[in-house]
Amino acid sequence: MTWLPMHSWHPVVVHLPLVGLLFAVLFDLVAVQRRSTRWRDAATALWWIGFLGAAAAIATGLIAYNRVEHSELGHEEMVLHRNLVLAAVGVLLITAIWRWRRPYSRGAALLGLIGALGLAGAGYLGGDLVYRHAIGISTETLEQVAHERGAHAHSTTEGRAP
Repeated sequence: MTWLPMHSWHPVVVHLPLVGLLFAVLFDLVAVQRRSTRWRDAATALWWIGFLGAAAAIATGLIAYNRVEHSELGHEEMVLHRNLVLAAVGVLLITAIWRWRRPYSRGAALLGLIGALGLAGAGYLGGDLVYRHAIGISTETLEQVAHERGAHAHSTTEGRAP
């Protein structure tokens, strides 16, 4: 696919596992609280969807890690993002195995909450990589945008009466 390089798929695929796993944890918390098989069954489907999506997101993220232009500061945040994702998904995988072996376990639900918080933090860092460090945006494109903007920035006081 020449119109969309492989590393460009990462921002396309990250949202499904992020939402799927966060809702899986949330549904498990409700299932444990209510001892509900409906909530647990819904959570199980979301765990599967989330982990399948996570495999794609991790694979494309590792490809992007080695292919996108970035600064040294951006690289440090990329490493933190990668490590936090891998740790959070690891915690969530342990949670999924625990909940499978011991349905309605409060410990598994709480561990899932910790993993979900880690995953949410990794998602925040991913957005920061794009919007603060311009990761994945070529230098040529950045220069073009800067030229188009004419170095014009909007200030918070612009347009206000003195």
